[in-house]
Amino acid sequence: MSERSLTYTAPVTEKHERAEPLPADDRRRAIVEAVIPLLLKKGSAVTTREMAEAAGIAEGTIFRVFPDKTTVIHAAIEASMDPDQISHSIAAIPPTEPLPAQLEAAARILVERSERVGALVGVLRSAGPHGSGPPAGARQYVTDANTAILGALTELFERNRDEIRVTPRQAAIAFRGFVFATAHPLISPDEKPLMSEGVDVLMNGISTTGEDPAG
Repeated sequence: MSERSLTYTAPVTEKHERAEPLPADDRRRAIVEAVIPLLLKKGSAVTTREMAEAAGIAEGTIFRVFPDKTTVIHAAIEASMDPDQISHSIAAIPPTEPLPAQLEAAARILVERSERVGALVGVLRSAGPHGSGPPAGARQYVTDANTAILGALTELFERNRDEIRVTPRQAAIAFRGFVFATAHPLISPDEKPLMSEGVDVLMNGISTTGEDPAG
């Protein structure tokens, strides 16, 4: 046997470096963002396996950052109430639009957000027993979200101050109250005004006092 035939050449292999694992907070955020649409579509019937598939991870990875499915749902509710997201969405409404158009856009943002949060709370309730109450910090993130909404609406009215007869904060409080009332789940759809109708009433009032009867 020749020397050449005894020579062994190791196969060439490619080195694949493993991706750095995400920090726990980033992993948690990525899971929640992927899971929210799934929760809205399937409700409490969704499984942690389906959650993992939506997030593109192994099922066990969920339990490295969340103790159980209920905690994932709580996190989804908190994420949907993110104060920064609400503020940025309202601030992004073009200031060059007429004030009624700006208010209709703001109302749509708030109603969609309210419906999303309401649906997720419904998922949580239908998921069965989940401890003695909301998780620690829940009251604070609800307060923070409401404060952010009021602040963002106040800024919107501030940039249109020459078109209102009350302070921007007073206008923001009245507008927020109107929007939250129309988004209430116990109000039947046929009793809810169109956004344009509600904005018109808010802008022009309901009293005829001061109007010219002949006009």
